[in-house]
Amino acid sequence: MNSNILAPALQIRKSNCECDLEAVTALMRELNYPTTINVMRERIQASENNPKLCTMVAELDGKVIGMVALNQVRSFARSETATQVSALIVSKEHRGQGIGKRLIRNAEEWSKAQGSQTLFLISGNRVERAPAHAFYEHIGFEKIGYQFVRKLK
Repeated sequence: MNSNILAPALQIRKSNCECDLEAVTALMRELNYPTTINVMRERIQASENNPKLCTMVAELDGKVIGMVALNQVRSFARSETATQVSALIVSKEHRGQGIGKRLIRNAEEWSKAQGSQTLFLISGNRVERAPAHAFYEHIGFEKIGYQFVRKLK
């Protein structure tokens, strides 16, 4: 094997609206989240300007192939601070390579640095989400409770 050939390095970094906007929008659409470039611009800029929010991307050979969005919250019912994973996406062609796990590891590091004691996420109960649920449990998340939602009119 030629030692001069380097394997592509995965880099996880905070997102940058100017560089990552189209790639993050495409990742959101890949999971059928309806969004536009303008909506994603607002979300990424909000993340850049709010210390309680963070969006990180996974980049391989200069191409964004995954992302995680975080939101630090304080519970009224508990005395702990927690961080919610509001989005975790790895492009279809790069799943199963440990990228999601690396994104979560970076999310944990950011969350601890912000003073959070818990990392949590909410996921739909559609049958097509079963592989994601298995992944979450595989990397150490515990399934607890239900989510109840009420639309505000």
